[in-house]
Amino acid sequence: MSRLFLKAEQRNGKTAVTDSFFTAPIKIAKPFYCGNYTEVMMMTASAGILEGDFYDIEVQVMEGAKFRLTGQSYTKIFKADEKGAVQKVKINVEKDASFIYFPTPVIPYGGSVFSSRTEVHLDRNCKFAMCDILSGGRKAMDEQFQFQSYRSGTAVYVDGKMQFLDNQRFIPCEINLKGMGFFEGYSHIGMMYIYGCENVVLPQSRTTETAVTRAAAGICIRIFSNSADEIVKQFRDVVSQIS
Repeated sequence: MSRLFLKAEQRNGKTAVTDSFFTAPIKIAKPFYCGNYTEVMMMTASAGILEGDFYDIEVQVMEGAKFRLTGQSYTKIFKADEKGAVQKVKINVEKDASFIYFPTPVIPYGGSVFSSRTEVHLDRNCKFAMCDILSGGRKAMDEQFQFQSYRSGTAVYVDGKMQFLDNQRFIPCEINLKGMGFFEGYSHIGMMYIYGCENVVLPQSRTTETAVTRAAAGICIRIFSNSADEIVKQFRDVVSQIS
């Protein structure tokens, strides 16, 4: 198991990482200031996520803190036999705090197996945004939709009550993922959930398709594109509006 724990608190008008630890292959870069936010970049010493890996990530953002967690480069998931790899993320955001969770796009290699679960607990008086960007696979290696399975679940609770639930289950051998209801002919799909800052302006693009759904609390944005970079750019435009 590879573990990452981060705790961010407001100290003297700025956000500081007051507690942290990690185990290989996960590591973090030195925190830096980005506007009103303190940002930490998660990195791994491995070339990607391997068979049998288990990533356990926990983030606590305390009252009044403004914090961002990002990644270094695209997350590559390597070929697996049966077990595959697992990632678990737990996030707690207290009142008057802001947290942006912006992991890098995921690229599942041919034959890969991956399962991820993200559980978010929010105070009603906080701001939060997260994204999940998935590629269909390496086009240059003729591996699009050649992974075995990809599962990603997100559950968001506000004051202990579930307000948003998203489950993605992609198994290419069971259904045509290029078709209607899945990738819709595109090679990449992105999901962003936002809470506490719903009055954002969505960027316009002729090369993507965007849909917005209002959850019981917060909103969900989905983008289809043939470029992960295009989805990243649009999501960054959205989070730049969150103070």
